[in-house]
Amino acid sequence: MKSDLKNTTTESIKVWRALYVASRQEKKVAELLIKKGIEAYIPLQKTMRQWSDRKKMVEFPLLNGYVFAHITIQEQERTLQTKGVVNFVRSEGKIATVRDYEIDQLKQLIELGYQMETSDVKRTYKQGDKIKINSGALKNIEGYILNTSEGNLLEIVLESIGQSIRVRLPEEIISPIKK
Repeated sequence: MKSDLKNTTTESIKVWRALYVASRQEKKVAELLIKKGIEAYIPLQKTMRQWSDRKKMVEFPLLNGYVFAHITIQEQERTLQTKGVVNFVRSEGKIATVRDYEIDQLKQLIELGYQMETSDVKRTYKQGDKIKINSGALKNIEGYILNTSEGNLLEIVLESIGQSIRVRLPEEIISPIKK
């Protein structure tokens, strides 16, 4: 009886997985996943684009080539079989699990409309200090300060998929985290 309970518990737990998707297919893949009953999330950033005859607000994925899916172990195969899905993001040979708080941080940043950019995490953070945001809607989010000539740039790291998001914040709302 105990082993049956353990199997159903671990197999029915939903976790966030990052998916590599075909180029410029993020919205289409998310739509197809949702039609299959799979919760999908793409962090979209609004940007003003100007053409010769008009200006228009458009939404672009913050993380090109990525879609996040909230799935159980049983839903993994169905997720991979979705048109446009290339593969799961892997870390150390295993399918990477994105922590709930990382998805929550992404959602919070997108909701607040901060100007952001992304980059692959390929450096150590010895150059900057680890900090925590003390006030405002991003309160308690931790990140790293990058030394820039343009002011403080907070880098929030999604360690599970090797990506970071940079957002410029005023110095008065952040404080260093003691080691």
